Amino acid sequence: MIGSYLLQPYIALETAERDLIIILCAINLLFCIYYLWQVVKIEKIFKLENKHIIKFGKNIGIVTLLYIPHFFMFTTLFFKNLHNLELLMVVLISFMEALLICVVIKEVYDIVFQEESQRDFELEENRKKYLEKEKKPLPGERF
Repeated sequence: MIGSYLLQPYIALETAERDLIIILCAINLLFCIYYLWQVVKIEKIFKLENKHIIKFGKNIGIVTLLYIPHFFMFTTLFFKNLHNLELLMVVLISFMEALLICVVIKEVYDIVFQEESQRDFELEENRKKYLEKEKKPLPGERF
């Protein structure tokens, strides 16, 4: 976003293309802030009952479904006549967005749509993995 604005004279961007990139990146920043906010809350939520975790999964799933049209709008930048540097940035950002969408949808499916016994087993496993922190010895320490 900043590169599109500062490098405009060097990469021959038209004003409409630059504005589209800035708008798409600003929307992307809003989604990034939302996802970071959810990551901060996740430790508190996983300590609660399963129904709160399911509600959390539904909320983040709905926001991810709202993120998918932004992803498709962002991929339309492939068809614009962009400079190679900007095209490389679009490819990298699109790749990361696609991975994010796939991972979040897979996890939401695991939390919301799996049968109850399997979901409870996975939630307990995740609680043990992420919440119960084991003290690992530092290199050079004795056990």
